[in-house]
Amino acid sequence: MLKKFFCFTALIVLAFFTPSVRACANQDTRTEIKLPVVMYHSVLKSKSGKYIVSPSAFEEDLKAFLKSGYTFVFPSEVIDFCLGDGSLPEKPVLITFDDGHYNNMYYALPLIEKYNAKALISFIGKFTEHSTSSGDHSNPNYSHLTWAQLKQLQDGGYFEIGNHTYNMHNYKPRFGVAQKTGESREEYLRNLGEDLAALEGKLSENGIGKPQTFAYPFGKYNDTVQGFLSDNGYKMMFTCNEGVSVVRRGSPESLYKIRRINRDGNMSSDELIKKIESFYR
Repeated sequence: MLKKFFCFTALIVLAFFTPSVRACANQDTRTEIKLPVVMYHSVLKSKSGKYIVSPSAFEEDLKAFLKSGYTFVFPSEVIDFCLGDGSLPEKPVLITFDDGHYNNMYYALPLIEKYNAKALISFIGKFTEHSTSSGDHSNPNYSHLTWAQLKQLQDGGYFEIGNHTYNMHNYKPRFGVAQKTGESREEYLRNLGEDLAALEGKLSENGIGKPQTFAYPFGKYNDTVQGFLSDNGYKMMFTCNEGVSVVRRGSPESLYKIRRINRDGNMSSDELIKKIESFYR
């Protein structure tokens, strides 16, 4: 009887602890990972250029990433890794779209769905408000996404939504989020706060969650705005500095100046992959 009791107890202990042991065995134990981030803007059939790629070129990019062993990730997955709560694939790659062009939804989304990819779209609130309120929207050649379209992207599961300012994507009188000459620190922080509040308020009105990411307009940033964003709940900030960043487990600060590689429409997919991997050496 005693022998049966011990056998029964051992089986219970094994059943209880085995999943935990298995989970520990599969846990990502790496402390740092190289993260290539590719920056797209428009996806168009009618034009090409430094900030415009064709749908066919974008599809070739997706195929090239997969062929080269990359796995698409969301910003939230990278954030979880750096907070110590999650894992990342062996070769992650993050696709980002800046400005919130409608053609990202019209041309890129079907391809992202086709290849089961993931992406971030960082939109400009003022442009989205204009597309919504004017009724002049859904033209891939010039329109920006409406609030309803942003929500559709968020709910679709293939895009996360990022902040690219409400109305600070300008050269003048302020260059992006830079501090203006003669502007006090208090005025500067108040103006930054008003811009964040305007965008986040509109998102909330339209049933869209607050972003965790911020893309600096024109790549312009400084320590003041970086600290302000962090204090206001933003966990990942994107620059236009070219390269591949190293993100670190237990180091949220490694997400504050993420480098990106602009996807020039004049390069091929193979050239893009070679450019990314040149930063690994």
